[in-house]
Amino acid sequence: MKPSSTTVTYPYHHGHTPQQPTNSPSSAAVSIQSAYRAHRIRVLYRKIAAIDAEADRLQRLIQRQDTVDAVRANHLEKLRMNEALMALLLRLDSVPGIDPTVRDTRRKVTRRIVGLQEILDSVSEAQIDESSWWPMKNWDEVLADMEESICLENGGDEMERFCAQNLGFRCLQRFLREP
Repeated sequence: MKPSSTTVTYPYHHGHTPQQPTNSPSSAAVSIQSAYRAHRIRVLYRKIAAIDAEADRLQRLIQRQDTVDAVRANHLEKLRMNEALMALLLRLDSVPGIDPTVRDTRRKVTRRIVGLQEILDSVSEAQIDESSWWPMKNWDEVLADMEESICLENGGDEMERFCAQNLGFRCLQRFLREP
């Protein structure tokens, strides 16, 4: 025995009363234009959301330590990351700002991507090559040379007493260790 198929319809009102149909061509045009604008805005928001999701992925990638190390070590890796961020900016630039809310959202995502570019640039510029940055091998040697130059300038022949009074015990120890 086959079940009988009967269609039952229930009126559904989503918080408002249904509009009465009007016969005016201008009201029909207004409702069509309104529906089209809403559709266009939804499509543009989806594009912006996709670009924002890709920016999230790149941000997580930039925050990883192995990516930071790769960017510092390899100029091509930095270039690749910058190209990915620029591609996002170009995709975002293709989204027309037909509505103020779309423009604001696009501006917010653009600022975020530019901020990621600045972070990437600062990470790559933070690379410190000891051979070109400072001729000394460690910080203790740098401080010792500075203290010695101050001792020689100000202490003269009485360098031991001057070091003990003005530069502290470490300078005195260094002075006593030297032959």
